[in-house]
Amino acid sequence: MPSTPANSRPLVKRTALRGRKRRKKIRYRQLAFKLTCGQLEALEKLCRNRKTTPIRFLKALINLQIDRYRTETPVSYVTENQLELFDTADFGK
Repeated sequence: MPSTPANSRPLVKRTALRGRKRRKKIRYRQLAFKLTCGQLEALEKLCRNRKTTPIRFLKALINLQIDRYRTETPVSYVTENQLELFDTADFGK
């Protein structure tokens, strides 16, 4: 058995990791906004009643609104006149 220095790690087989792809790193951005004193008090009171934090509450609200726009619909470059040219009712005649 070959001797290894005391401070080095033993050799480990990495065959299990070769087939998997690494997960893409998530990038975060900062967002700052201001609330009035009354808005902040109301938010804190609401979060205490729901037993959550203001950050989790706001993120949940944002995610509810954003979910509608996550999948992008392709832009259609077909004009209305072109759609009339390819009407399926005309193919049967």
